[in-house]
Amino acid sequence: MSIARVRMVDFVSEESSIAFEKEYIKRALELVPKALNLIMTRTGPESLLHVSVYQNQEDVDSSLKAIEEFMVDWKGSIKDAIHLHGPVSQNYSKDKD
Repeated sequence: MSIARVRMVDFVSEESSIAFEKEYIKRALELVPKALNLIMTRTGPESLLHVSVYQNQEDVDSSLKAIEEFMVDWKGSIKDAIHLHGPVSQNYSKDKD
């Protein structure tokens, strides 16, 4: 069964959220190479919601260190952050073709 990690991040400013978003998008495949799906949604000028889906818990665990180190680099720009994780009960994606 696949596992999802969900992270909600509120930033101190819109500028810092944009900078974080750009840097994460640039480095995402390096940070979480075992992710099956990555979705980032802007939920407000200063907030982002990120969902990553992995094949199993081992793949989730293998990415935690890199993500935690990345988040530490942004500590001064983040007002609040929470993360949740659990088994995925539905993961539908309509083909783009």
